[in-house]
Parts: sequence; structure tokens; C-alpha cells
Amino acid sequence: MAKRHDPGAEDRRRQARAAQQAALARAKRRRTLIQLAVVGGVAVVVVAIIATAVVLGNRGKSTAAAAAAPVATATTTVDGTPVPFVIGGSGATANGVRVGADTAKVSMDLWVDYSCPHCQEFEATNNDTLTSLVAAGKLAVTYHNIQIVTDYGTEAGSASACMAVHDPESWPTFNAALYANHTADTDSWTSSDLARFAGANGGGDATQKCISDGTYRSWITANTAASTKADVTGTPTMFIDGKKTDTLSGQALIDRVSTLAGA
Repeated sequence: MAKRHDPGAEDRRRQARAAQQAALARAKRRRTLIQLAVVGGVAVVVVAIIATAVVLGNRGKSTAAAAAAPVATATTTVDGTPVPFVIGGSGATANGVRVGADTAKVSMDLWVDYSCPHCQEFEATNNDTLTSLVAAGKLAVTYHNIQIVTDYGTEAGSASACMAVHDPESWPTFNAALYANHTADTDSWTSSDLARFAGANGGGDATQKCISDGTYRSWITANTAASTKADVTGTPTMFIDGKKTDTLSGQALIDRVSTLAGA
């Protein structure tokens, strides 16, 4: 039987090929736009990082000398044990809070940011470990609070310093609470929000006023500028006995401190 000629078949094939080519062209354009967007996004992020670094550097230079520096020496309780507590002054505590016995055989410097998710994770995982090592007299920790992620780092850092100066007994608990408190909802908290939070975590009237006034914001900015000289390129950064090390956690942290302490 002879095959019947369909005069519209060729037109339909041409239309199908044209539609296919158009679809391929659209897909190619989408891939190109996505690639450009990714490259552009990376460029924007890089520019933002550079701009942030410049701003922080300039802010550090302009405010370091004028920064209101917290200074206090007291005793706080860690895991039921009274231990020396120092903020500010000279030496390692000039831009930090030191918790631990003067006779501790191992010293640790932690450069941290309350707005840093990695710091939040480190704190949640290792707070109990650090607490037990400090209480046992094996370790003294100096916490250097800086801000490299969001403004919560500055506001919470200033609040932490206020608590350290006026209510040092409550500082260890407040330090942990500031990390646990950080979420997408609290990231935009103001000094007034943090003052109320401090009041619910052992902060008295003097602490709350200090926080509301933003007394130590410039100190956090100055610390951030100082971190570059200390070879801090991210948070958390850990130094043990003055030497930069990997950020140890859990049993590895216990083993390193116990080895250095000789116990």
C-alpha cells in the first residue's frame, strides 16, 4: 500500500527542531547567567571581606588609643572551685579575660567571636571540658573576644566585658549563655536587649547600665584590630602555651592539656 504523503509533516519536524534548538539556547543562557552570578557573587563577597577588613583596621587604628578598656581582678567560681579572674591590664589579658589558677601548668588563648557559628559549636562541645580542666588547676584560659561576623559579636562582647568587670562571679555562666542565645532572631539584638538578658543571668544594675551604654564596644573593635598582629585569621583560633595550634576538641583537648601538665 502506498504511503500517503503528509504535506504538514515536514513543517512539524522543522518546528520541533526549532523548538528544541530554542530550548537548548535558553538552557545555555541560564548556565551562563548562573556562572556569571556565582562569579559576581564571589567577587562581591571578596570585596565585602576586603572592605570589612579595611574598615575594621581603620576603626582599630582610630579607636584603639581611646578605647574604654575594662580592668578588674577578682575571683570567680568554676565548677565549684574558686579561681582567679582577670580582665584587661597588661600582657595577655590586655585584650582578654583570663580564668584559671596562677599556678596552672598550661595556658590557652582563645580568640573567639560571639557571632561566629563555629565558636558557638566549639563552646557547646567543649565548655564542660574547659571548665573541668580549669577547676582542676591544670589549665588557665584567656578569652579574647573580637568581632568578624556580625554586630552581635561587638554588642555581646561589650556585654561580656561589662559582666566581667561588675559581676565576675556570673561571667562564666554568662559567657556560655551569650553563645547559646545567638540565633537568627537574636543576631540583631541591641545593647538594651543584652542588658535585659544580663539581668536574667546574674548581672546587677551596674552591669546592665554598662551594657546599655555600650561601654566596651570600642574595646572589642580594638581587640579585633589587635587580632591580626596575633596571627588570628579566623575564629575560633587557639594558642596553647603561646603556640598556635589546631582547634582541639573533646578528648584530643583533654589529652594535650594532660600531657603538657604532666598528669
